[in-house]
Amino acid sequence: MSVHLIYGDSFLATEALNEHRAKVGPPELLEANSHIYGFDKINLESLKPVCNAAPFLAQSRLVVVEGLLSACERGLAKGRKEDGNSPPIRNKWNGLREYLNEMPVTTLLIFLDGSLRKNNSMLIDLSPLARIQKCVVPRGQELSRWIRDRAEMKGARISAGGLRLLAQYIGGNLWVLDSELEKLALYAVNRVIEEEDVKMLVSQVREANIFEAVDAILRGEPSLALQALHRLRAEGANIPYILSMITRQLRLTTLAKDILDQGVPSSDIGARLGFRSKFVIGKTLDQARKFQWSRLIFLYQRLLKTDLEVKEGRLKEDLALDLFIAEVAVTRLSPTNARRTK
Repeated sequence: MSVHLIYGDSFLATEALNEHRAKVGPPELLEANSHIYGFDKINLESLKPVCNAAPFLAQSRLVVVEGLLSACERGLAKGRKEDGNSPPIRNKWNGLREYLNEMPVTTLLIFLDGSLRKNNSMLIDLSPLARIQKCVVPRGQELSRWIRDRAEMKGARISAGGLRLLAQYIGGNLWVLDSELEKLALYAVNRVIEEEDVKMLVSQVREANIFEAVDAILRGEPSLALQALHRLRAEGANIPYILSMITRQLRLTTLAKDILDQGVPSSDIGARLGFRSKFVIGKTLDQARKFQWSRLIFLYQRLLKTDLEVKEGRLKEDLALDLFIAEVAVTRLSPTNARRTK
């Protein structure tokens, strides 16, 4: 079948597209025999002559249309115009089914897209005429196997501990996993990638310690907070970085709390905050649910005070951070007291 629909996770979809590209012909002829268009740059009438052209010294011609089905799904094809002059997107593709039955067999036409609903009208229309490939991010044991297999593709081996850390802190973000595995494979040449390698080189794992520190601060446990932050210092993090990370996590917690107060489902908050890692989302939501606005306001005030003390030279960085933790971790304010600190 010369018509394919590849949709779902962008990393896996790109991988699938690259497999088709490799089948077109010799690499030196690929440029002359491949065409990629965004859905807003082409319509059926302009697509036809591209697909009807014979391949040049190759087995087939590759034509890719990106984002068409998801654009229709967003409602752009439901009688609404993108601008004052252009017709709805779906109207530009009337007659697509009929043309696919006539398209030369030497043309490989691929519709490349992201996540789609099952009731997507174009998905339903194309299903009898195209080979459908849904790219789903692996989960659980399947994700662990994917990480192990990906490491082996890069000529590396990874220990169970290292694999566990990557799966826990990066999750199903395959672009990031692939990039980190590339870095780890180059670092751990001719040996197994160990847990310590992942802790040292993977930023998501290093930064995860900040959740432990902020949790301890918010819970009023200074000893645990100091242990976590001193561990970050031992790993090379400087004081401005640690303060910025505490501020960042407080900001995420505040945003998550505000979103929860608006009644937004927990399942949608990760996308709102721009995170895919289940660990990051879970920790942030846990903090947002547990702590009152008064506590978050108080922490912001003390962070500002600490930042000014360091920048004005009144306290050295290490001492300022220790005093910040000692003060906020042992102070439990009621909403009334929190207002008095303003």
